[in-house]
Order: sequence, then C-alpha cells, then structure tokens
Amino acid sequence: MIKLLNEKGTIVIEVQYLYDTLKDLTFDNIYHEHYNYWSVLSLNNFFQRLGLQISNVDHVDTHGGSIRVYVGAKGHLVNPSVSKFIKKEKEFGLDKLETYKEFAKKIEKCKQDSVSKIQSLKDEGKSIVGYGSPAKATTVLNYYGIDSESIDYIIEDNEMKHGKLLPGVRIPIKGKNGSLDENPPDNILVLAWNFFDYIKKNNQELVDRGCEFITLKD
Repeated sequence: MIKLLNEKGTIVIEVQYLYDTLKDLTFDNIYHEHYNYWSVLSLNNFFQRLGLQISNVDHVDTHGGSIRVYVGAKGHLVNPSVSKFIKKEKEFGLDKLETYKEFAKKIEKCKQDSVSKIQSLKDEGKSIVGYGSPAKATTVLNYYGIDSESIDYIIEDNEMKHGKLLPGVRIPIKGKNGSLDENPPDNILVLAWNFFDYIKKNNQELVDRGCEFITLKD
C-alpha cells in the first residue's frame, strides 16, 4: 500500500479494537482469523517506524468494537481524535502488563459465573438451545466447558453449517424450521451476541411462546 500511495493519498484500515476487547471482556473474539489485536498506541508506533502518520481515527461497532484508522505521509493535518484515543488507552492501562493480567482474572470470573448460571437452569429442569454458531461460540463454549450435555443443539441461519457439530464441544447444529416449532425450549442462548436484538426481534413468535432469550453475559 505504501508503494502505491501518493503524497496526498490515504490508507484506511479497520481492525478489532483492543481497548473494547479488554473493557467489555469480549475474549470470544479471539480465534484463528483474529490473531492481531490493535490499539491506536500500537498502530501509531508501527506507522511511525514506516515514516507514516495516523491522521484520524473513528470508532465503529463491528465485532463489539473496532477502529477505522486513516494513515498517510507525514505532514498531513492530524485530527484531534488521534491524541484522544491514545490518551484514553494510556489512562486505561493498555501500555501496562498488569492490565492484561487483570483481564485474565476477569475472564476466569466470567467463566465461573456463566457455568453456574447454565447449571442452575439445568437443575431447574430448563431446556437450553443455542442460536448462532459463529467462531466466537467455539472459543467461549470450549473455554467454559459447556457442551451437548447443557445445550441440546444450536440453531443456525447459515444452511452450510446444518448437520455439522460445533468444534470441540460437539453440539449439533440445525436449521430453524422444524426443531423449534415442534418443541420450543425454555431458554435460547444467543451465541452470536452482537446480533442479539436482531435475532430476538426476528423470532418474536418464540418469545410469544415463552422462550427466554439470554446470553452468557446476562
């Protein structure tokens, strides 16, 4: 990109935002396709070494929080957003190891709380069906140790996944038609949590039939 860019040109990249990952504990976004986790601090250091500068930063909602970063040759007008992002990250402690150790402790607490919640529902005799089988579901369910003994099956809109098993925990993946209509569960665990409102809205008939839509973060 640098070779193609002229002096007035701009490189625009969008990446998952490390700040949001740590702040909101969205560790389930960590998987094989997402192996870099960027902050404005790290990107600023990276591009400075290449003789470039960040001129602007936008925050977007993708993946629970991403940043859109504008990069060009030095000398471009720099938007105040750049320094604001860097200040926020330093105040949060993204440049300190202890912040990441604390992140690990919080994730372990999330695991304990979520496993306890699922076990309580099962102890009450409640049935649980998952909705959505994104890669993040594989991360969180394997780490939590939640398998087919807790979740009967997972509903998935993508037909290419029907008849498959979620890796590791081996929970069956099915289509919506048939299974839910014949025997609606007590609880629908939305694993594609970033589409929770959309999924619930598009399944109002299940809400009307008494299905409670939940997430592991509730």
